[in-house]
Amino acid sequence: MKKFSKDILRGMIVKGRLREAMAYLEQFPEAAALYQKGMDLYQKEHYLTYDVDGELNEILLVYQKYYRDAFYLELSAEEAAQRLRERLAERFLTAPDFSLDKLEEMAGAAFRRKSFHALMGRTSGYYGPYIWKVEELRHYKVELPEGTQDYAVKFLDGFIMKSWLDYISFGETGTGGWSNGDGLIHCVRAAWDLESEDFQVSLLKHEAQHAMDQARYKDITNKELEYRAKLVELIYSKERRMLERFVSQADATRADNGHGLSAEHIVRGFEICLKKDRGRLAGLPIETVQTVARSLFAESCKEMAAKYR
Repeated sequence: MKKFSKDILRGMIVKGRLREAMAYLEQFPEAAALYQKGMDLYQKEHYLTYDVDGELNEILLVYQKYYRDAFYLELSAEEAAQRLRERLAERFLTAPDFSLDKLEEMAGAAFRRKSFHALMGRTSGYYGPYIWKVEELRHYKVELPEGTQDYAVKFLDGFIMKSWLDYISFGETGTGGWSNGDGLIHCVRAAWDLESEDFQVSLLKHEAQHAMDQARYKDITNKELEYRAKLVELIYSKERRMLERFVSQADATRADNGHGLSAEHIVRGFEICLKKDRGRLAGLPIETVQTVARSLFAESCKEMAAKYR
């Protein structure tokens, strides 16, 4: 009998395949609560109400409708973004030709006026704000393949919304942190055990690599950033089967999904290096995974130096 797997579910969600994820959930009695929550949100349009005032809830409702357009109705990225722009323009009573970037600035400002922090823009090709209340700054020394550097981590807490990935997964997965190119790693505090490999590798080293690459290579693409940071995860992970996770996330079909494209790039690199197809990559010894990842990272360093010199 097939068993429910959160890793399989996460793989679908990271690729933005909400309908596929819903069909997967429907098969398993133990996932009935998640399935029903999805039906309430996306089929019946029973949207969530957040612990903020009416004005801010109206803005968050606009984004909830965008998530439904993009992931449940499967509108094109352009059409979903256009609907988002139109709803924000209606909400702020602006001229119809206001750009989405300008309207998002207005949405973020509305939260900041009421003592929230707000990060607008896109995550892996899709819009969706991060809204939180509390910040704390800590400093770490992070070892990376190309050297050891000091990095500041800003811990964020008291979240109201954590963009599209958290929303469409019903809180089962989501962004654990990010780098804005400002020299800081921004960490969603509730997502991490600070002593775990998840935090030490998948957040701290992953995001520190982003910050290092953004400082060195001003025009680096999202796919290149994610590819190199995911390789760093493979180099330093000893307790988890990260390669198998990346195999489940690999997706070459969406040019705007840096996570899926970078995972596909990694999987293809392993297939070539080991002369194995992806179906035979599961269960590789950790030492083998680390060795291949180091080789792919070294090759990437040469390519980056030639491209961005």
